Amino acid sequence: MAGRTGTGPGRWRAVLAVCSGLVLLLVPAGFLAAVPGALARGDAYASAPACTAGARPDSCTTTVAATVAGTEEEGRGRKVDHWLRVTERGDGRTRRVHMSGSRLYDVVRAGDRVSLTYWRGEIRTVRFGSAAEETDASPADDWRLPLGIGLLGLPIGLGVLGTVWWWRRSYAAAAHASPWQLGVGLVAGALLGCTGFVAGQVCPSVPAALLVTAFGVPPVAVLTGLVAWLTRRRERRAVDTSDIVAVPPAGRRCVRAAVLGDVPYRVDGFDHLVVGDGPPAVTPDPDGRVARRPLPPSLTVCGVRAPLPDDPGLWGGGGTYDTVVIECRDGEATVLLALAREDAPVVLGALRESARAAG
Repeated sequence: MAGRTGTGPGRWRAVLAVCSGLVLLLVPAGFLAAVPGALARGDAYASAPACTAGARPDSCTTTVAATVAGTEEEGRGRKVDHWLRVTERGDGRTRRVHMSGSRLYDVVRAGDRVSLTYWRGEIRTVRFGSAAEETDASPADDWRLPLGIGLLGLPIGLGVLGTVWWWRRSYAAAAHASPWQLGVGLVAGALLGCTGFVAGQVCPSVPAALLVTAFGVPPVAVLTGLVAWLTRRRERRAVDTSDIVAVPPAGRRCVRAAVLGDVPYRVDGFDHLVVGDGPPAVTPDPDGRVARRPLPPSLTVCGVRAPLPDDPGLWGGGGTYDTVVIECRDGEATVLLALAREDAPVVLGALRESARAAG
């Protein structure tokens, strides 16, 4: 347990997790800081008047007539880029205009006349009759991507930091440890972040996107809280091992079990235990017929409990709800037998029979 809250590898893991959380906060903060500038560019373009004689070209717009020479599609993975090829009146050159969508692309044909709106030297809007569509160079929606990334990353970063805080304070002392305990904050942050990202892409304005994201907080909190509560109920039942009592084996059985501890009969790959056929013995054979290594009669049962986070050799979460641990002592060494709850009574009975037989 000290490895989680004191010095050693656990401390460095915590430092790394905190640094990751801070990065996940700083990165979206940087994107969110870019939103006001993007909004200012969009407002400047939207409010720019038509150019007049003597006007600065970067503060006004110019509209020119053009003829559609053709259309093009370019595939980029799952995304398709739509291009118009246009020729301006009085200019023989053909320009390629990257459209932000496919609305005009789907309706214009070669020979159609359109209007091109220039701002600061680039084509920003294309008009065809009463329809208009922004080009990819238009600043009108420049705020969407930084806002979406910011709203995506910020809840995830907060979820990481919250998870680290809970891990440092409570996880090591938990009666039963499961991956969901470390994942609740991350899942909640990811759900809220995805809501914010989608809102940033589809909502008409920044306030609307923020409002939709805020409205996403209660359902995400309720959903993750409900899942955590239901899982916690199941966990409490898993922690209760009072119904596990020793039952002497009625015959030979081979059950799946892992011996954990710094003892010579803890061998990689020996993940089965034979009982009811002499002293309990570990073996790699699911049938329990070969390579059996008996457990010593000096092995003393101390009790039965649920897995804990610091149990050596178990996966990082401690175990499943069906897993129990028979805690034993062999001299000064602590030995754990991790096995399914349904197999615990007969293994417990076999261990106690072996100890009584040894005197």
